[in-house]
Amino acid sequence: MRLTPFAIEVRKTTFPSYSPAEQIWSYLLEFKDEDKVPPFSIASAKIYTVSEGYELLLRGAMAGVTSERGIASNATHKVWVVITTPGFLGDRYIVRTDALVLESQLVPEGGSLYVYFHNQSSEYVSVTINFIGTLRKKVQ
Repeated sequence: MRLTPFAIEVRKTTFPSYSPAEQIWSYLLEFKDEDKVPPFSIASAKIYTVSEGYELLLRGAMAGVTSERGIASNATHKVWVVITTPGFLGDRYIVRTDALVLESQLVPEGGSLYVYFHNQSSEYVSVTINFIGTLRKKVQ
């Protein structure tokens, strides 16, 4: 089994206003169409780097996997999340759709958030991962 890492662009970013000091933060990542994840490979993407003067309180993520036939994938897959500091946040084996509970992890100013997805099936899959959190201005 050979693992081939690759990355694609994040498809959608949303920063709706919540308050002057906080914003609801959401990031939608999709590996689909020409960027489907090949069989037995790992896809990775840099999700976000926290801007100067802010910190991100990451609440969790939802992940869904669709097979080549357009239905939910019955295979077991693995998703894991990493930030530059302190490092590994959490992982989860998923079948079809599942939530990644990250217990309100703080991504500090200048910290970057990464996600990895391991396709453990014998077919190409489309993957959608939606992160949610709160982007806060740092108190001086």
